Amino acid sequence: MKTYYFVRHGQTEWNAVSRMQGQLNSDLTALGREQSAVNADLLAQCSIEALFASPLDRTRQTTEIIQQQIDIEASYDPRIKEWDCGDWSGHLYEDVKKQWPTEWAAFEADRFNYRGPNCENYCDMQERVAPFIDELAALPVRSVAIVSHGLIGRVMIGLLMGFSETEMLNSSQPNDVVYRIRELRYGKQKFDRRLDHFQAATGPHEGVVSRRY
Repeated sequence: MKTYYFVRHGQTEWNAVSRMQGQLNSDLTALGREQSAVNADLLAQCSIEALFASPLDRTRQTTEIIQQQIDIEASYDPRIKEWDCGDWSGHLYEDVKKQWPTEWAAFEADRFNYRGPNCENYCDMQERVAPFIDELAALPVRSVAIVSHGLIGRVMIGLLMGFSETEMLNSSQPNDVVYRIRELRYGKQKFDRRLDHFQAATGPHEGVVSRRY
């Protein structure tokens, strides 16, 4: 049975000022490096056998900090890049609301299905990462860590757990949270998945962190 650890990158310069990153790059802050180091200490206790990461700068920086505690090569996979937020990329959230009021209102009304200008929606992200998740499930390892982002991480967790649209939208992953999914066998051919999380390396705490916005 397999255990999955979903790690979000540490806080970035753009996270700190509420600027949309999407698939653009932004470096970790000092706090972000500290968060990554704490998560690295946690993962060092988890017998990680495989490590995957998004190739964006902030996840690479986080992964390199993790590798200071875990001597394992990382596989960088473009399928687990963050949500592509199109024309909104690089803009402050408040400016997006002002410059695209109609589009933002439509997004707020249906975050799962609506596509902003040149943006992905959740369905697009699910299609993008579904093959990656299938490959993870087939890996002959017992413990795997995935370093990704706030939204695409939510999508991957939702796919593994069979979340509804509402459950996926109502979850979040702050920069200091690591989600754990454990596969527990209850029959010869059957197993269940259990979800919990660690925050600042404390826990585990049952379930998800509720979305704050």
